Amino acid sequence: MSLKNLKSKRVLKAFLKMGFEIKAQKGTHVIITGFIKGERKTFPIPIHHEIISIGTINAILKRQANISKEEFFKYY
Repeated sequence: MSLKNLKSKRVLKAFLKMGFEIKAQKGTHVIITGFIKGERKTFPIPIHHEIISIGTINAILKRQANISKEEFFKYY
């Protein structure tokens, strides 16, 4: 499955469905925290624009959340 620009609020909702919780909001970024594969992950989701670019989504999934696109889209 190829990535495309995604709506920021839907991206946030997908992570919340995965069991993440909102830890804080700093300006235009929501900081979420949760467990993936037994490891605690905490990272920001940008909400300052309605759309999150492909590069930002890739960085969140690969570097911060460490999950596959397929796993993410089960919840999106």
